[in-house]
Amino acid sequence: MRTLERMEPSVVDKRWVTTRYGEIAYLETGPSGKPPVLFVHGIPTSSFLWRHVIDLLAADFHCYAPDLLGLGDTEVSVDADVFHMDAQAEMLVDFMTTLGHERFGLVCHDQGGAAAQIIAARHPERVASFVLTNCVCYDNWPVPVIRRLQKLSKLPLLSELMTRSGLSERLETSMRWSSFRRGVYHPNALTNEAIREYLRPMRTSRRGRFRAFLLAGEPEYTMAAVDGLRKFAAPTLVVWAADDRFLSPSWGRQLADDIPGCDRFELVPFCGHFWQEEKPREFAALIGPFLAASMPCEDADDHPVRLPVLVH
Repeated sequence: MRTLERMEPSVVDKRWVTTRYGEIAYLETGPSGKPPVLFVHGIPTSSFLWRHVIDLLAADFHCYAPDLLGLGDTEVSVDADVFHMDAQAEMLVDFMTTLGHERFGLVCHDQGGAAAQIIAARHPERVASFVLTNCVCYDNWPVPVIRRLQKLSKLPLLSELMTRSGLSERLETSMRWSSFRRGVYHPNALTNEAIREYLRPMRTSRRGRFRAFLLAGEPEYTMAAVDGLRKFAAPTLVVWAADDRFLSPSWGRQLADDIPGCDRFELVPFCGHFWQEEKPREFAALIGPFLAASMPCEDADDHPVRLPVLVH
C-alpha cells in the first residue's frame, strides 16, 4: 500500500491501494483491531461525504471510504469497461480483500447503494451487517437531476465548456437552490468549500471518467439484485433522511420490508439527501450501536464501545 501524490489534491488526506480495477483512493480511520466497515458514496460525491461520520466512529471501527471508479481521486482508464454497477461492486469486494478483510460491515448511500445491494445479493457471506441510507434501489433511478446530467453529457462540447469555464461550479455554489443545496434540509448546511471539493475532479482530466460513470447508471443492476436481497439474512438497518427531495422514504420502507435481515427502519426528520453533511453526529449515533451489536469486537469486554453522544 502506498500514498501517492496527485495533481489538485483533495482537502482531506487520502491513501491509494492498487487493485485489478485500478488505483483506488480512499479515506481510512480507526485502529486495525476493530471491526472493518466499508462506506460507499454515490454521485456526484466521493469518499469526502463520509469524512465526519468515519471520524466519529473511528474509536470503535476500522472504517474505509473508497472513491468509486470514475469519481473522486481513484485512478482508472477512461476506456475501461468498469464504470457500471456490477464492476463497481466487484471492485469494492476486491478492495476489501486487498486490504485483508474477508468479512465486513457495509454502509451505502445514493448510487453507491446499487453496488452495495449487488454485493449483498451476490456475496452475502462477505457482509456481516448492512446499512442502507437514502440510496437508489429497484427501478427508482437515475433520479431526475442525474437523468438531466446524462442528457447534458451526451453533448460533450457543452458539458466541457461548462466544467472547464467553471460555470457549473459557480452555479452550484452561488444558487441557494442548486442541485447540491437541494440535497440538504438547510441550504447553508452544505458549504461552498464542500461543494468545490465534490466538483474538484471535474476540473481536471478526470471529467471523462465522471462522464463514463454517469452514463453507466441504469436500474437494471438494482433490479437484478432484488431476488438476492429478498434472501439476505444478515443484520440490516435502513435509515432514511425524511426530507430527501430526490429519494422518497417510501423506497426505504420497501427495502426494509423486502430484506429478511432487516427488523428496523428509522426515519430521521429535518435533514435531506446529503444528511452526512448536516447531521453526521446523529448519523453516527444511529448506525454505531447497530454495527457494534452485529459486529462485536474481540476485545469488547476490555474496550467498551464509545459511541457519539447527541447534544440537544
